Amino acid sequence: MPGLLQPPALGDPIPDREHAISVHFPTWGDVRDYGAGESRVANALRNGYPRSHLHKHNQALFAKCGRDFVTPSEEMVLFPDYQTAEDCKAFITSQRIHSTDAANPEDVSLVLVEFTQAKDSPSIGEHVFFVPRLYGVVHPAGARKVKMTFWRLTGTGISSRLAESCLKRDVTVRRVSAAPPKAPPRAELPVYDVLRKRVADLLDRAPINPGRAQRAKSDDVYLYPSGMAAIYHVHHALPKWRDSDIVMLGFPYELTIKMIDAMGVPHRFLSAGTESDIDELESVLVEKSRIGQKIQSVWCECPNNPMLRTSNLKRVRKLADQYDFIFVVDDTIGSFANVDVMDVADIIVTSLSKYFNGLADVLAGSIFLNPNFPHYPQLKKAFNAEYTNNLYAADAMRLELNSRSYLERFTQQNETASAVVDFLFPYTSDPASTLANVYYPKVCWSRNNYQDVMRPVTEDFTPGYGGFLSVDFDTVAAASAFFDNLPFYKGPSFGADIPIAIPYVQLVLQQEKTWASSHGLSETLVRISVGMVDKSAMLECVKKALQAADATRNA
Repeated sequence: MPGLLQPPALGDPIPDREHAISVHFPTWGDVRDYGAGESRVANALRNGYPRSHLHKHNQALFAKCGRDFVTPSEEMVLFPDYQTAEDCKAFITSQRIHSTDAANPEDVSLVLVEFTQAKDSPSIGEHVFFVPRLYGVVHPAGARKVKMTFWRLTGTGISSRLAESCLKRDVTVRRVSAAPPKAPPRAELPVYDVLRKRVADLLDRAPINPGRAQRAKSDDVYLYPSGMAAIYHVHHALPKWRDSDIVMLGFPYELTIKMIDAMGVPHRFLSAGTESDIDELESVLVEKSRIGQKIQSVWCECPNNPMLRTSNLKRVRKLADQYDFIFVVDDTIGSFANVDVMDVADIIVTSLSKYFNGLADVLAGSIFLNPNFPHYPQLKKAFNAEYTNNLYAADAMRLELNSRSYLERFTQQNETASAVVDFLFPYTSDPASTLANVYYPKVCWSRNNYQDVMRPVTEDFTPGYGGFLSVDFDTVAAASAFFDNLPFYKGPSFGADIPIAIPYVQLVLQQEKTWASSHGLSETLVRISVGMVDKSAMLECVKKALQAADATRNA
């Protein structure tokens, strides 16, 4: 590696692990056709990102549970708790969201799915991981696309490890019209406390402000089955505190916008995250204040995906203090190792699937409620009222094992990505090159904003600018030549031990290119997550791919 001696085939899981969370698209054309919904690619998929593609174990479990219960014109999907299943039903049947595509509420039912515990467990793990019940939504087969939209937007579905375990057991299914009485709470395994403490310790490691009043505590860390599930539950909980407008600052993950659209949350989108955008935010706050109103929250990433820009977080914090709103920061890309946002964020949301896990074989997420700001008591009450730990035990155990090497891995990824940027950036001003832009916090107009939240250097770790970069080209021909000639894994996700590249818009926003372009996001952008690759080998591969891109100018 990085050269793939035996490149995976289209649709193969990457990495080659039973519960991999990515899938290989060898060429630009494969990604383009997948984004456009071409059956050629869709039918070749043996895996996919778990929120966008049902794992084979999930498909098998849904079929098994519905075998004697679901008619040929229906399908079943399973969730870890009753409330999530009810939310899915409400989504599927919402005429506000789907208009004429909404399912008839009378055709959608909720079911309780109960599993028997194996009498002769081959190992103690079978007992430890046993889940006695799940909740299902039975819906018309014609609502499959809408169902999968909910699965994708919320990240609340069951994991492939949980599905694999449930497949080994006998099952009974019965309809329910209301939440059944709660079973006695199961004692949580020690692994959850280990994970919460690890997240809290990383939030506290090398603080920018050693004198802050409150340290991060593990009981302020909430675990979820994906990063999007964490975001979804913040959107569920905050209206209990204040049901009002939210503002998205900086180009956000597109699913977040779609989620809040679907939830009917009033919002404003300030895509660049520049000082002028924050000026606009301040104008909104001033006007709201004049008529006696307040917004609920401002959300941003640090930095954002995929253009790696960082808004002026300190200025937003001052506005939060002055105009009384919650500031939510997603630090997934900067990550605990590099950035410290505890002095600015009321709530910190993190996808643990990426750098923290680091091996692309677990979905997980976390929320941290910051005790250093005045609304902490009310937020704590709101979150505790609705929180259920749905991170499956086997996923938690894998996450705990993988995350032990987090700082060690990130040291190399910071260095490698920075070296690639140093090599590529001069070409953006070379008229002979097709490379138009390199996006990375180190070379971005918002570099000072990023550096404002960088942790200090310690003996065990030197903070950097992150483990992925994005490159943009003059033409689609140049971008596709660059991508096709990168000998990397090609697919969604980032932060893994393997290098993963993807043309972001082609995959994520294929149907919304015009909208993306209006916010500065070009279809010629390629995102590169460097993985644990030798720096010199990575540079050689990128150099050859750039030569292939530049060759298109004379073709």
